[in-house]
Amino acid sequence: MKAIDGKKYYGILEDIIELYYIGDNHAYEMTLFKCDWFDSINGVSIHDTHKLIDVNHTKRHPKYDPFVLASQVTQVCFTPCLMHDTKSKDWWVVMKMKLRLTIDALEELLFQVGKNDSH
Repeated sequence: MKAIDGKKYYGILEDIIELYYIGDNHAYEMTLFKCDWFDSINGVSIHDTHKLIDVNHTKRHPKYDPFVLASQVTQVCFTPCLMHDTKSKDWWVVMKMKLRLTIDALEELLFQVGKNDSH
């Protein structure tokens, strides 16, 4: 999640909360994520050369602030560091994920109809 101050926070999704309420003849819904956040000050490392991001999964954010709107977050995946020394055993590499509904194609190619298409 990218905060208002520009700082990025990384965490583990613990729960999904869907809120439904009715008002003004409309039904509203909101999705909240409950997260366990890593320490963004002492637990995040960004490598200068390749801009890879590591998080120390043993360090947690010191404040209890677990809830975030689903629209405010980006999905990532964590994988252990490949180095097997004792210093890197607590660190995970952050990998940004693409949304499953995202298609890497040019928009005009998606809607072209072939000349021989009878539909």
